[in-house]
Amino acid sequence: MVVFALKEEEWKQEKKKLNEELNDLKKKLEDYKEDEEKVENQEMVSEKCDNKEFHMLVRNSLLEKIREEEVRRDEAIEKWKNLYFVIKNELDELIQRTNQGERLCWRTEEVELLEELHMELKAKEEVIAHLKEKIASMEKQEVKREREIDILRQSLKIMSYNKKVPSLSKVF
Repeated sequence: MVVFALKEEEWKQEKKKLNEELNDLKKKLEDYKEDEEKVENQEMVSEKCDNKEFHMLVRNSLLEKIREEEVRRDEAIEKWKNLYFVIKNELDELIQRTNQGERLCWRTEEVELLEELHMELKAKEEVIAHLKEKIASMEKQEVKREREIDILRQSLKIMSYNKKVPSLSKVF
């Protein structure tokens, strides 16, 4: 913001100088018109006097003044163009920096959101892995119990058969 304020002050000063130069050019243009009127009057006088050399000198001085004014005008135009381009470039840079700052903020927010989502994903993956381990251990316990139950049933069958066999042997 400080840089922008300094640039703005610099632009105001440049604008003031250019306005002064513009006013000077306007005054010179008025002087030029007055000189032109004088030259025309002198030409009329010189025509009456048929003084060709005087007429040529006046015309040459007039052409020289016109060229000088054109050069000054071109310089003023060039200064205005340069000022315009400087201001335009400064504004473009300011806009670009502002946009980059916003992008950086957005990117930071996006990065934070992604990190948060990755942490949640890892936590859920850990929970899933833990639950899978629990399911696997429960399945092992179930298989173990089923074996124990099978063993107990077989033992019960064997015992019940042994009890029935002696009673049959008594009958025979």
